[in-house]
Amino acid sequence: MTIYYFLFAIGIFVVLRYLSRVVGSVTSNRAIYKILIRLFPVVELLVWLAFGLWAINRLFSDFVYYPVLVSAVAVGIVLVVGWYFLRDFISGIILKAEIPFEKNQHIGVADHQGMLRKVGYRSIEIETHRGELIKIPFSKLASGAIHLFNKNDSLQSHELSLTVSSSIPMQEVRDRITKSLLLLPWVAINKEPSIELVEQTPTHNLLSISYHTTSSSYASNVNQYLSAKFDELG
Repeated sequence: MTIYYFLFAIGIFVVLRYLSRVVGSVTSNRAIYKILIRLFPVVELLVWLAFGLWAINRLFSDFVYYPVLVSAVAVGIVLVVGWYFLRDFISGIILKAEIPFEKNQHIGVADHQGMLRKVGYRSIEIETHRGELIKIPFSKLASGAIHLFNKNDSLQSHELSLTVSSSIPMQEVRDRITKSLLLLPWVAINKEPSIELVEQTPTHNLLSISYHTTSSSYASNVNQYLSAKFDELG
């Protein structure tokens, strides 16, 4: 009789692995793909829990301590699942009460360093200097060192020379460049960019642009973006 449930479990495993491949191949609609890829692990967990409870019911329903066994299994599942979710949530409450996390602050944790982009209930999200987004659970943060840098102290100033057509009013040029800079994820928004007219000719204006980032590695990205975007004004 036991072999029957064993084979049934193997069948469920094969079907779920096949479905996971089908879900992973859904690339026609990115929004649907994201929903499926997040929903499937939950469905998989529920299927295994349902199978486990069904198998216990069939195998031990005549057992004198059957109600105690079912209760113990249910309590065990609740404790395991609850601990997995609650440990990060509780660690987050404690850490946020002790440490003033702020978005767009320069932070260093474990082997990662970058900008703090999101502070959630169970984790934080960091954007590294290479543009990678890394999600770190609060329970992992609680067991290691956390380095928070003052926003102003960690900012680095950069300058760029840009040539634009003199036919465009200077105020319009300043507004467009400032807006473009502040919309970039690499540029500090608490330090307004400075745009100065260095040289003026009948056809072109030479501008000196100053802005701030939290890392010198971002400067090349910003410079390339501005040069490409405002070439049309040159």
